[in-house]
Amino acid sequence: MSDIDSISQTARDQAIAWLLRLRDAPADTQSRRAFAAWLAADPSHQTAYRQVQAQWDWMEPLKHQSFRARDAALRYRPTARQSSGRKWLIYAAAATVLLGVGLAIFSPQGWYGFPHSYNTGKGQRQVLALSDGSELELNTDTEVRVHFNRAQRHVDLIRGEAFFKVTHNADRPFSVRAGNLSVRDIGTAFDVYKQADRVSVAVQEGVVEMAGQSENRELKAGQQLAYGDDERFVPATTNDIATATAWRQGKLIFNGRRLAEVLAEIGRYHDVQIRLPDPKLAELRVNGSFRNAQLDSMLNAVATLLPISVKRIGEREIVLEAAGTH
Repeated sequence: MSDIDSISQTARDQAIAWLLRLRDAPADTQSRRAFAAWLAADPSHQTAYRQVQAQWDWMEPLKHQSFRARDAALRYRPTARQSSGRKWLIYAAAATVLLGVGLAIFSPQGWYGFPHSYNTGKGQRQVLALSDGSELELNTDTEVRVHFNRAQRHVDLIRGEAFFKVTHNADRPFSVRAGNLSVRDIGTAFDVYKQADRVSVAVQEGVVEMAGQSENRELKAGQQLAYGDDERFVPATTNDIATATAWRQGKLIFNGRRLAEVLAEIGRYHDVQIRLPDPKLAELRVNGSFRNAQLDSMLNAVATLLPISVKRIGEREIVLEAAGTH
């Protein structure tokens, strides 16, 4: 969950008011004490203030440009004779003005928008409801950066894998960037997996356009394709959509995959190093469906299917050897 999703509008309004109050009188000891008490009253207050401060910092380079609402907010300065209550009314008015500027510029429907980052750790999965009604599901060890504004909707897949259920809007295109590949939605549900040497795309519903550096491809429901670091389109490593998206049900499905590839996939979900010293074993083929949360069960099942044995070396290291090796 992002900071913006986790705080209330009231906390954000109060944070804006505090920002203006402290900028107006940075040396006011009484205000500093009251501000500290407000921060300590609720963890969401700290989150709200960090967000508002980040928005203000972003606007600072624009201070020489004229924004009517922003200029009006900056002109709100209470005099020394005004009562504390009167000051707070003025701060509240300034907060309302600044909030309007923030919504106009930073909201997902604003001119600029405000990027939000989301991530999952190893073994975690998270479903996010986006502001446009679309849904984003993150697989294990994944990081994305979402940037919506009134003109477009854009997601950077920094690492890992994500499944997108997109609410189509021809006036606000939805695109995903992963490495040197851009994926444009044409009203669909699709999976994007950023691997070490390629980006794989699997379409469950609708259509997407994959845009490489010099060539574009269109994928329809039920189709998969990958784009390599050498800037060429190549076949995906899985055969069907159910296999590619099995992680959404907490599963890993392998149909004749090399053992080395299987172990790499298993390693995505667990904070452990799995070694395969014998290169001949790497070429063994694995078939089966496994629960990705159950490391020992997966490895024991693989050892049952193949002539290998599992040897634990400490808490975070596992070695797979040929059966009968001592």
